[in-house]
Amino acid sequence: MEVSGHPLRRCDSCASLWVADPPPAETTEALYREESYYTAEATVEGPADGIAPGYTGHYLLDRHNVEAKFAEVLDHVERYTAPGRLLDVGCGPGFLLSVARRRGWQGRGIDVNGWAVRYAREEMGLDVSRGTLEDAKFEEGEFDAVTMMDLVEHVADPESLMAEAARITRTGGVLAILTPDAGSPVSRALGRRWPEARRAGEHLVLLSLEGALSVLRRTGYVPLGWHYVGKTSSLATLAEDVGLALPGLARAATPVLERTGLARRELELDPHTKFVLYARRAGARAPLAASPPVRLPKRVPRARPTERAVLEELRALAEATRLCDWMFEQFGRYVQGRVVEVGAGIGTFSRRILEAGASELLLVEPEDACADELERELGDEPRIAIARELLPDAPSLRARAGQSDFVLCQNVLEHIEDDVAATAAMADALRPGGHLTLLVPAMPRLYGTLDVVYGHWRRYTRDGLRSVVEAAGLEVVELYSFNALGIPGWWVKNRGARVEIGRSALRAYNAAVGPWRALERRVKPPFGLSLVVHAVKTAEHANTANTGSNGAR
Repeated sequence: MEVSGHPLRRCDSCASLWVADPPPAETTEALYREESYYTAEATVEGPADGIAPGYTGHYLLDRHNVEAKFAEVLDHVERYTAPGRLLDVGCGPGFLLSVARRRGWQGRGIDVNGWAVRYAREEMGLDVSRGTLEDAKFEEGEFDAVTMMDLVEHVADPESLMAEAARITRTGGVLAILTPDAGSPVSRALGRRWPEARRAGEHLVLLSLEGALSVLRRTGYVPLGWHYVGKTSSLATLAEDVGLALPGLARAATPVLERTGLARRELELDPHTKFVLYARRAGARAPLAASPPVRLPKRVPRARPTERAVLEELRALAEATRLCDWMFEQFGRYVQGRVVEVGAGIGTFSRRILEAGASELLLVEPEDACADELERELGDEPRIAIARELLPDAPSLRARAGQSDFVLCQNVLEHIEDDVAATAAMADALRPGGHLTLLVPAMPRLYGTLDVVYGHWRRYTRDGLRSVVEAAGLEVVELYSFNALGIPGWWVKNRGARVEIGRSALRAYNAAVGPWRALERRVKPPFGLSLVVHAVKTAEHANTANTGSNGAR
C-alpha cells in the first residue's frame, strides 16, 4: 500500500502499519513546530491522496469535549494509582493536564510545538516545557503516571519512546496511550482511505492493539486493560472528519446540516479505530500476564463504592441457597482437616465447611465490613480463626506454611492484581498432597461495568488460569467451566442502567438453578460464567518450593 509516495508495510503477525522509508527526523519534526498545526482554517487535502498534517481551529473550540475524553482516560488511570506526579508527553495546549490538575495531580507536560507550549503556560497556567521526551532527561522513577495522547503514531521508534517512559515511571506506576488501531476491522476495510493512513509521512507507525501490547511487554510494562475511544464534536466537525474517508458523503451532508441548523448539534462518533491502552510499570519480578488485558468499558461507573457493592451482593448471595449448594458441590469433597478460606466474605460457606468435617478453619478476609460480620457470626466458634489480611502478604497464611489440607478461594483471585503471587502464597500453605480450589470469573469478553464496580482486575481463560496455578508449583487435577446459566444475566446487567446484580434478579436466577444444575452436571458445557480448578501439591513440588525458599524469605 502506498499513500502520497510513502510505502506502507503491514506486519503479518500483528497487523501494525509503518512507513517503510520514513522521511528524515528533521523533516517530520518541522511539521509539528508551526502554530498552524493546531489552528489551521480547515483540514485540506495534502499532496496526492494524503491529508495535510495537524488539526483545525476546531480543536480549541472543542476543548470541553476533548477534556471530557481525557477525564475518562484519567478515570481509568486512577483505578490503578492515586493522583500523584503525572507527565503528559506530547501535551499540546494542555487540555489533559488541565483536567488532571482539577483532580489533584501534580502535572507536567512536554511538547515540540512552541505555540502549544506558550498556550499551555500563558492561557492555562500549566508547567509545560518544549522539547522531546528523550531531550528532557527526567529522573529515573520520577512519575507515578505517564500519558501519551495521539503521540505514538508520530514516532518512528515507538519502542525507544516506551522504554524511556518506563525508565522515568516508578515501579507500579501507570502508562496510558491513545493511538489509532491499524488492526481494527474498520481500519483494515478502509485501507488507503483510512484517514490515519492518509497521514503517512506525519504518521510513521500505526500500531494495532496486538502490536502495542508487544511493545509494552518488551519495554517493562504489564498491560492492564484497553478500550476504544471515539470523538464527540459538532455534526459539522464530524462531517468534516468523515469527509476525509468518504468525501462524497460529506459534500452531500454539509449543506443539509447548515440548512437545518443541525451543524452545531453534538454527537459522538466511534468507529472503533482508536484505542486507549493502560499498563503498569513492572518491578524486578513482573507478575505473569496470565490472560490478555481485558477490554474495559469506556466510562468508569461511579454509581457505588466497590466495598459496598461487594457487601450487598454477598448478603444477596447468602439468600440464594440453591446457588450456594451448587457452588459448595464443586469443592465439598476436598474439605478435611485444616482448611483455609481465602476471601471468606460474610461466612456464607464457612459453616458449611465446618459441617463437612474441617477440624480447623482460617478465614482470611481483608474488607473490614465483611470481617466485622464474620466476628459477630462466627467469632465464638473455637475451630475458627479470623485474619484481616490481604494476599499475597498474609502473615496468618504464611504461619501455616506446609500445614493446610485444603485451601478454598472463590471469586477472590480476580480482585488481586498479582494473582500469581497470591496463588503461590496459597500453595505454600498446603501440605504435600493438599488441595487448592479456585473459582474465578471466566470469558474475558464478558468484562464490563459490573467487573469494574466489583473491583475485578480480569476475567480468566482456561489457559490463563492453568498458567497461574502451575506457576505456583501445583499440579492441575481438574479444570472446567461452571454456571453457563449465569452468562445471559451477567451480559444483560453489564449493559443496564443500574450497575448491580440486585436481589430480585438473583432470586429469579436462584429459582432456575435447580433444574439447570442437574442439566449442567450431565451435559458439562464447554463454557460458563466461571471457571473452577482443583489442584494438588505434590511431594516433588513441595521439595522444590522448600529448596527455593532457603534464604529467600
